[in-house]
Amino acid sequence: MDFQLHNSFTFWVSRLANVMQERFNHELQVLDVTWPQWMVMNVLAHDLAQTPAQVAAHIGVDRSAVTRLVDRLEKKGMVERHHDGLDRRSIKVVLTDAGKRLVRHLDEAAHNHQQNFLKELPSTEYRVLKGNIQKMLRAGGIETLELWKHV
Repeated sequence: MDFQLHNSFTFWVSRLANVMQERFNHELQVLDVTWPQWMVMNVLAHDLAQTPAQVAAHIGVDRSAVTRLVDRLEKKGMVERHHDGLDRRSIKVVLTDAGKRLVRHLDEAAHNHQQNFLKELPSTEYRVLKGNIQKMLRAGGIETLELWKHV
């Protein structure tokens, strides 16, 4: 079979993801935060995760990457690590007051960034796209229905 790169959905989905991430990272430079750092802060702010392992599961990266992201955010004063009183090995990551304030700006920036891409689609096409992405992720073993409820 002769299967060219430009016939690959993987190629095009990856290109789109890269363009979206690069542009969002560029927008976030003003706030001294990267897209991966925003993801960590966002899941913490929305009570989706408390531990580095939970954060890793929610953002789809390994725990060592989360540790590095938390280290950077901690140096910026955006998060703190708290040890569990019963099990000193158990660590919870929490947003500082400064982190909570920043997350509001970051979430607004993320929403505006997404809208810039979605404005090319009528609302009916957006719903179809979302449904198709969910189906493709499900085929890859990732269920999104509980997390991706609405936008």
